Order: sequence, then structure tokens, then C-alpha cells
Amino acid sequence: MIDIVIVNWNSSDYLKKCINSVFTISNEKLIGTVFTIDNNSSDSSLESITNYDKMVIIRNRENRGFSKACNQGFKLCTSPYVLLLNPDAQLLEKTLQNCIDLMQKRNEIDILGCQLINEQGKVTISCSRFPTPKGIFFDSMGLSKIAPSIFKPGILMTDFNHMKSQFVDQVMGAFMFMRRSIFEKSGYFDEQFFVYFEEVDFSKRISQLGSKSYFDAYTKAIHSGGGTTSSVKAFRLFLYLRSRLQYAKKHFNSAGYYSVWFCTFFIEPVTRPLFLLLKGETQEITEIYKGYKLLLHPKRILNKFK
Repeated sequence: MIDIVIVNWNSSDYLKKCINSVFTISNEKLIGTVFTIDNNSSDSSLESITNYDKMVIIRNRENRGFSKACNQGFKLCTSPYVLLLNPDAQLLEKTLQNCIDLMQKRNEIDILGCQLINEQGKVTISCSRFPTPKGIFFDSMGLSKIAPSIFKPGILMTDFNHMKSQFVDQVMGAFMFMRRSIFEKSGYFDEQFFVYFEEVDFSKRISQLGSKSYFDAYTKAIHSGGGTTSSVKAFRLFLYLRSRLQYAKKHFNSAGYYSVWFCTFFIEPVTRPLFLLLKGETQEITEIYKGYKLLLHPKRILNKFK
């Protein structure tokens, strides 16, 4: 009934915990196939997991990027439902069954997200708005942090406590429970996005076709967050900024794109270090400028990374 796609890249012990949370007695009857797509990991994350009967492991010879790896898995899925699950996420006992029950009752929902909690049990931010040039400007200036009631956060819904269920623009790609039929409507992830903003773009495209995303606060899963890229902060910032510019170029008009470009290269190199300085996290400032240095030569960096 459910196929699960997990994209792995140097996830260490996170992947093992994720896989073990999937293959439980209560989930056995619900799962079709679990596709684990490995993007040429250099750690021992694959060797540490149990190879279950319903699991297929695909080893890429290079890091193809998150979007391409997701699409590899999506195209192999045959069950009515598909779950995109991060390797640093874990299912709880009733997570899958609750998702199925809700999707069967609510035909208007095509993508379902659940309440994600960290390992300390704290609810984390997992819903986003579709980006706009104005919203990105508010975020870049720090206005949405200083006065979120006046300047709504442009992307992450930090002004939403995630304690009630509601329709949203987009749910986080760490846990996206989808009807497989939506791929027939909209196609798959746009592979120009190496990582970040691919699920935003996908959600935007399906919303334009009339599909809806829903956040269910009563279904829960664990998400550690940053599991595969937390150790490479400069590179993570580079990937995020690059994908945001690609999204702006695809979805905004020329004025909107250049507004985001200006925020990226002229405003945020000042505001990002300033906010870190105010928080006393001065050691992170160097990583920011390393990330911007990478952004000056994106193609060369990604080719080297593969």
C-alpha cells in the first residue's frame, strides 16, 4: 500500500535508526517496497543497516543530487501511496497507519505532512509558505525575526506553532506522504535543484494544478534535522542559496529574481553575520563567508563534489 523512498548520503547511524523504525511489526502489512538510494556515500551508513526482504538498495556511482535520487525512487514505486522520508527521520508506531486513514477519508489532500519532533520531543518547524520576493526580502533583512507579527516569515512558518492541523503551501521534504497519482499530473522533482527547494517547486507546481498539501498535527514522526549536511555548514549554505536563486529565476519575474539576487549577494552577507554576532555564535561567521565563496563558482564546486 505504501512505497518509501529514502535518499542517503553519509547519514551515519541516522540511516540505521530510520530503517529500523520503518520495518516494525505494525508496519509490515502496510509497506510495499522501501527504496534506499545512496548518493555515493563515503561512510559506513549502508553497511550498518539490515537488508530487509522488502528493501531495495540502489548505489549511485556519483552524488547525483537529492532531486535526481528521489526521482530514481519515485519512478520505481507502484503502490498507491509514496512516502519521501529523510534518513535522519524515524517513524513512530502509528505514523503510517494514521497517514493512510486520513488520506482515505480526505480525497482532496494529495500531499500530507505530519508533526515532526526532535529527539528531545520538541515540535519543530516543518511547514512553509511559497516564497515571494517580498517575503525573502523580509527574511534577508531580519524583519521577520524581529517583528514576525508585522513581517510574516517569507518561507519557513516560524509564526505557526504546528499544534493544529490545516492546509499549508508546503510540507517539509523530510516527510512527504503523497498519492502516487500526483506524479502523473505534475511530473517528478525538477532535477535542476541539486538539493533544497525541489519540494517547494514541486508543491508549487501541483498547487497550480489544483492539488493541496495538508499538515496533520495529530500524526507524529521524529526528525533530527541536518543529519547529512550538518557537518559541512558552508557547503550547505551554498547549496541553499544556489537553489533559492534557481527557484526565483523559475517562478518570479525579472524584477523579482534580481531582488532575490540583490538580497543574496549584498544584504545577507551583512545581516547573517550580524545576527550570529548578536547571538554570540561568532565561530559560525567564517562558515558563512566560505559558503558565499563557493557560490561564486557553483558549477565547478558541484562537479568537484560529485
